[in-house]
Amino acid sequence: MMELILNGFKSMMDGKKKEIRKTILYLHGGVYFMHSKETHSNITSSLAKITNARVLAINYRLAPQNQFPAALQDVLAAYLYLLNPSKDAGFEPLNPKNIVVCGDSAGGGLSLALSLVIRDARDSGLPQLAGVIGLSPWVDLTISMPSILNDECADYIPNLKWGTATIFIESQASEECKEKDAVLAAKIKNQNLGPKIWHDSFDRPNGRLHFYVNNESLAIPYVSPMLAESLGDLPPLLLIAGDDERIRDEAIYFAHRSAEPTKYKGPSYNAGKFEKSPFQTPTNTTLEIYEEMPHVFQMMEHACTTKSYERMTEFINRVTNTLNEPLPPFSYNYVNVKGEFSPLKEYHKKVLNWKNIGIVPS
Repeated sequence: MMELILNGFKSMMDGKKKEIRKTILYLHGGVYFMHSKETHSNITSSLAKITNARVLAINYRLAPQNQFPAALQDVLAAYLYLLNPSKDAGFEPLNPKNIVVCGDSAGGGLSLALSLVIRDARDSGLPQLAGVIGLSPWVDLTISMPSILNDECADYIPNLKWGTATIFIESQASEECKEKDAVLAAKIKNQNLGPKIWHDSFDRPNGRLHFYVNNESLAIPYVSPMLAESLGDLPPLLLIAGDDERIRDEAIYFAHRSAEPTKYKGPSYNAGKFEKSPFQTPTNTTLEIYEEMPHVFQMMEHACTTKSYERMTEFINRVTNTLNEPLPPFSYNYVNVKGEFSPLKEYHKKVLNWKNIGIVPS
């Protein structure tokens, strides 16, 4: 599907006039199976007002009825629509240098997955985004990082050691989903498709971890962007997370892998693959961890929320050249409740030596 979309892109765009006004493509969170653009209107309306930008928020297809790659296909289609709208859209084709994609939680993961798709398809002529903002981005669906399993975590998200497909009461629909998943898993295992991105921990007797994707696909980079062979050559990134949230460590590790790709190379089962990747240029990444904040704290009123919007505005203005000032070099920051910046704490850095990256916990 994506290949079909991309093949004809270059010819569609030849000679078209482009708008220059900055635009945000917003992708809501919700574990890939719930929520909508309406549930996140407080974030999108605040973004539009504070950044003085247009915001396109979309409802992508949700699991379990529509599993990977349905959501990513919808997001890519939305981006292509901004670049090549219909005649009655009410706007001219947008300059990709003025488009920033922003998402929270699963939407943050989708935002980063989109940037990977565009990077990997660069030979098709598809232009890259101006930048990506991830608010508490969910980038590791193997749930392998320490903070997501921490029983002392103060976040409102529960411990996800059993995945997200087991947090609901059994029903006829869930039983049908399990049956179909078992058939699909058997089909994948019996096919001789060559090397797979696989670890034995993905083979779980209790079935799949998530409604969004079968276990056999957990480490696909467009599913778990943190596990990609390389996170180099991406557009500028602003990653924001709360210090008390479960997926904090994912944001920290993703930031380091993107900004210093030769130093942090991902899961053990990808050993040696980075050296063969054509994408080894460091990504300009800004990481900000906010003191005492939970998952997607932009949903609530707080001084840290206000500060994070200020930072998003500055980032958007820089990457779209509204300020006519370049981005500073990559940085990893801790932001206290007073809005003061300092380096990451020592306990934040422990995850950089984590040995079980991309391995589903037993």
